[in-house]
Amino acid sequence: MTSPLSPAGGTAASQDSHRRPRSLRLPGGSSEPLSEFLTRVTLPLLLVLLVVLFSLLRPDTFATWSNARTVLDLQAVLTILAIGLLLPLIVGELDLSVAANLGLGLILVTGLTSKQHLALPLAALLAVLACTLVGAVNGLLITRLGINSFITTIGMSTVLTGVLGAYTNGNVFYEGIPSSLTALGQGDLLGLPLPVVYAAGIGVVVWYLLQCTPLGRYLYAIGGSPDAARLSGVPVRRLTLLAFTGAGLLAGVAGLVQAAVLGSGNPTVGPPLLLPAYAAVFLGATAIQPGLFNVWGTVIAVITLQVGTTGLSLLSAPFWIEPIFNGAALVLAVAATRLLRRGAR
Repeated sequence: MTSPLSPAGGTAASQDSHRRPRSLRLPGGSSEPLSEFLTRVTLPLLLVLLVVLFSLLRPDTFATWSNARTVLDLQAVLTILAIGLLLPLIVGELDLSVAANLGLGLILVTGLTSKQHLALPLAALLAVLACTLVGAVNGLLITRLGINSFITTIGMSTVLTGVLGAYTNGNVFYEGIPSSLTALGQGDLLGLPLPVVYAAGIGVVVWYLLQCTPLGRYLYAIGGSPDAARLSGVPVRRLTLLAFTGAGLLAGVAGLVQAAVLGSGNPTVGPPLLLPAYAAVFLGATAIQPGLFNVWGTVIAVITLQVGTTGLSLLSAPFWIEPIFNGAALVLAVAATRLLRRGAR
């Protein structure tokens, strides 16, 4: 019995073999298309390339343990904020208030301890609870009233900016900050700065929830198709509310860590972190799990962006390079993420 011929004159089996993408054999006998593997590892390889390049160009300043600690320490707070930002993005929503919410946590923990003379544990708890409440209000407005997440959260960001201005009167809190607060952000554990330890711990917890529990699968299902998730019995509104509440909680934790690092409360600290956080999250969606917002891709993206800006700074690049670098990274990352998601359909 002869094989059916393809339109080009070859067998159908041979034509399928030509169309089939090249695969990479993985440990355990599984395989994946080579293009998918290369997509997953491109960002980590870029990070390695940048480290090698700047180490060769500035071996005395860049290629040192002290500089590595500084790079990690500087971006620990941004990492926590970006991990929080993952949650609403995974369910297909925007949260433009996370950076201002970080500022709220920062100002409350420093103000309550220095001005109202509350004990640090109580002040920290109230600050994080306030930020969590902000996230919950965002979620309620979006899920119960149907207000667009862009409008809701940009409006909340503006409100928080006004609240911080009223509470601080535009001043920086730097007197009366308890040493116990700064000790939380300026110590070490096994040679690593404490903020790095906090960020790593939070990353592990959120990764576990997203990848190893039904909650994570439900959140990703909502982001893929809310209607299909709802028809499958997923409580879409409740979990969307939970995602915004979690983003508020982690923004508060990031504000607390930032206060511990700075040892002061500056009402202008939070908002500038919004663009780098979005750049990191979207850039991270091109790595590890291409097309999906994921924790470890986000962490690698944060470090990559900081390595790039630090290296350029050590090469005496002008001050305006950093915003251009972050902005270009965000645009390219969003474009790449859209292309990856389109290709996955």
